[in-house]
Amino acid sequence: MSFHVAPNQGIARRRLSALGLVLAAGTALAAGTVPHHARAADAAAPADGIQLAAGRAPIELDPVTVLGTRTEKTASEVPASIGVVGQEEIKIRQADDLGDLVDDMPGVEMSGGPRRTAMQPVIRGLTGERVVLRVDGARQNFESGHRGRIFIDPSLLERVEVRRGPASSLYGSGAIGGVMEVDTLSPGRFLEDGEPWGGEVGVSWESNGDGFGAHAIGATRLGANAEALVGITGFDADDLENGSGETIPYTADEVRSGLAKLVFRPAEGHELTASYLQFRDDHIIPSAANTNTNSIIVDRKTDQKTMTLGWRFDGNGNPWFDLDAKVYRTETALEERRTDTGRFDETDLATTGIDIANTSRFQPGGFGSHAVTYGVEAYRDDQDGKRDGGARPQYPDAQQDIFGLFIQDEIVFFERLTFTPGVRYDRFDREADGLDSKSDDAVSPSISVAYAVTPWLKAYASYAEAFRAPSLTELYATGQHFPGNNFEANPDLRPETAKNKEIGLTLSEDGILVQGDRLTGRVAIFRNDVEDFIEQIVDFRGGRTTRDNVQDARLEGVEVELAYDAPLWFATFGAARIRGDDRTEGDPLGGLPGDKVSLGGGLKFMGGDVVTGWRLVAHDKQDRIANGETVTPGYAVHDAWISFQPSDGGLRGARFDLAVDNVFDKTYRQALSELDDPGRTVKLTAAYRF
Repeated sequence: MSFHVAPNQGIARRRLSALGLVLAAGTALAAGTVPHHARAADAAAPADGIQLAAGRAPIELDPVTVLGTRTEKTASEVPASIGVVGQEEIKIRQADDLGDLVDDMPGVEMSGGPRRTAMQPVIRGLTGERVVLRVDGARQNFESGHRGRIFIDPSLLERVEVRRGPASSLYGSGAIGGVMEVDTLSPGRFLEDGEPWGGEVGVSWESNGDGFGAHAIGATRLGANAEALVGITGFDADDLENGSGETIPYTADEVRSGLAKLVFRPAEGHELTASYLQFRDDHIIPSAANTNTNSIIVDRKTDQKTMTLGWRFDGNGNPWFDLDAKVYRTETALEERRTDTGRFDETDLATTGIDIANTSRFQPGGFGSHAVTYGVEAYRDDQDGKRDGGARPQYPDAQQDIFGLFIQDEIVFFERLTFTPGVRYDRFDREADGLDSKSDDAVSPSISVAYAVTPWLKAYASYAEAFRAPSLTELYATGQHFPGNNFEANPDLRPETAKNKEIGLTLSEDGILVQGDRLTGRVAIFRNDVEDFIEQIVDFRGGRTTRDNVQDARLEGVEVELAYDAPLWFATFGAARIRGDDRTEGDPLGGLPGDKVSLGGGLKFMGGDVVTGWRLVAHDKQDRIANGETVTPGYAVHDAWISFQPSDGGLRGARFDLAVDNVFDKTYRQALSELDDPGRTVKLTAAYRF
């Protein structure tokens, strides 16, 4: 599968291209055989969490997750802070990017501003390679200068999970801030029992930037034991405007994305999955895309491919086996041609890896039940940079190999007390053409204790160590940074290390006010001490730029979240406060968001066929800043939406979503961005499930 984006040729032509690309695929999927009993949009979806309210549940309450412990647990059972955005919420928000899905999640932000290929997730104040990104279990390790890290169209997503806080004992290098796991759509979501095929086609429009999108997804059964899915999306838009009506320059987009997935169950308990995901974006953008500097403009083409092959074995009744194994490859390629001089840069990173984990369950002597999770992860990063076909020392040819072993034991006593120790060992070897090689290793222990105070309230405390190995660019970059200033390589960089302490409470209970309702919540207080922070140091007088381990930092904060769902209404609340200090210099740590509060709520009508809601996300002024940073004013942004999905009648299978983001047309920018965010945006999506 391959998708090509032509150079900019006007918004009208781009829209025709997107519409033709996607609806032609939808026509082929639906040609002549739509059953008279067209299906409701989520009828075949597996339960993502506990949803007791009648009709659709626009929020997931206590969802099942594997991100916290690599074993299936509801979020309230995990002794860590987990956030989940499910399929229904993805559709309601009509998200353009991952930032639209996590902006009200406590402790989570998206930096880089509104330019799609400049975005990077921020978890508890840490960003870049201090956050592990995974798509269908495949690492997304790309990072280069002012460019983004993860490139994906939310239209193809099943769910997004975020673990806040260090997690190297399970996920290795980079999990100092946390882990973001993105899962793509599966064929089963579109296939009812006994139906041979199904799918969805849809179109969308946005007022801000006059954006137009379309998608087509088809799934089919291949005999009794196999299912396949193919999906394709397109989105085109002009430049966005802020709340004052001013153009946010270079935010126009041409995006194409595609997904192919095959699921095969060869025997009882076994499931093999093969998937291919491709994202391509073509736009004119500043070279330093996450800044307000427009001095160097490039025609950038971003192409990312993620290929995975997975094997799940649930043991088929054997408690010694609960196996999840994946082999994957992620290829990220950026091509940039300067619009003034024609200089052509190529920036490529390929990550090839394997991740195997098994859980064995047993109860020795009848005292304490054990769930021992153990496994191995190994991956290689191959980095390749070119300028006009020759060497590019700013992004040198280099290679990194990382090998890790991990083990964790969840021990449950008296059905109320859970004790979970774990440890991981990692070794990393790196080399670059013409420069010194580097080898190092790290041990990452963790331990947590959780106690069920009541059946609905749990308390936990945890300690975890984590590390981040220096990136290939940090170690080996040389050549010109900007005129009069050159990079100097530093192959002696040490890994960053973190030690996190956290205590918290989780609650999950139904029947609070009325039959069929549910309340969930979480409070977490944490302190994360990070040593050997790697910083880029620009010496303007000396004419050089280096990376060095220059500071120790302390980040501490509190997060609160509550969610309530009932047959006729729902409500959410979230809040986060984080403080960071450079313990070397005694100054505030830079790059931190202001205090955040989010509120949401809504009503359900017609048995859940109609759901309407409102959301507020507010940030306090951020004036605790590092030298050279700018104070960010506080702001509050309101969103409103309504969704109509008939469960019967002539429109069954159709879905209509209307949303207004930034209802009051507020002009604002996030603390982690130099660019304004978009002003009022009306969004409309019409889709049909067949």
